[in-house]
Amino acid sequence: MFAASGRQGAAVVHALLTAGRPVRAVVRDPGRDDALRLADKGAEVVPGSLDDVDAIDEALRGADGLFLYQPGFVSPQATPNIGPDDELRRGQAIFDAAARAEIGHIVYSSALSADRPDTIPLLRPKTQLEQYLRSTGVPATILRPVGFMENYLGPFRGLRPDGLLASTTPPDAVEQLIAVDDIGSFAARAFSAPAAWIGRAMDIAGDELTTPQIASAIAAATGRTVRYHHISLDEIRAQDPQRAAALASIYADPDQPAADLQKCRAANPDLLGFTTWLDTPSVTEALSTYLSDAEQA
Repeated sequence: MFAASGRQGAAVVHALLTAGRPVRAVVRDPGRDDALRLADKGAEVVPGSLDDVDAIDEALRGADGLFLYQPGFVSPQATPNIGPDDELRRGQAIFDAAARAEIGHIVYSSALSADRPDTIPLLRPKTQLEQYLRSTGVPATILRPVGFMENYLGPFRGLRPDGLLASTTPPDAVEQLIAVDDIGSFAARAFSAPAAWIGRAMDIAGDELTTPQIASAIAAATGRTVRYHHISLDEIRAQDPQRAAALASIYADPDQPAADLQKCRAANPDLLGFTTWLDTPSVTEALSTYLSDAEQA
């Protein structure tokens, strides 16, 4: 497993170890705290770079399966260590190495709508990697997760420490979410039952809520006031007309891609709903601490 110390990677390591499966976790620096935590859980932690073909070949030697997630390029500011072509180049090199190593099963974590021809530019490397993976002939499963519940642990989805949840999402629009741990549980299930999962591509989600419902759920879990504020397209248009046009197109599209929650729960009965995830002690504590920052300022 590459990028094993990231959120998805760590979740998959935990799920596989819990299922009693050995894990080789490839990280850039085995001495970092997040890598040491993987080793403490029982993973075999080895150094390796996504740009080092020899290290990739060595990491895959003797492995039965491979889980791959790669962060993609967003912008020079947001992802300074990832170039526009890195995700595709690295992914193809890893899939080629997996074919050379005769890996029996790859689980590739892509993204919702990556299979659509009109997907957004940021997801096109994942679209190309899905196609490339199929061309290698390596037995594979493709998971396409929706947005992470963990994105609400900080400002990424517009939640401010003062409790204001500012979003461009209309109040009646539904957002699908998944806990990162559930990506891990889907991957573990796929590796444990390859006959049922090889050749399968599945959009995965654990819950769906409107943004006002998300705000209310966070307030109930933390006991703090959380207020939803809709950022209108007019506000966006005044600063960025192109972004406003793109958002208007998305919200006007009646055929937006969505995971089938019923199928997801049938495939993984232990999926976490958003309120259950919020009630996890570590999540409640993290959110309560984040929302108290403004009070302490």
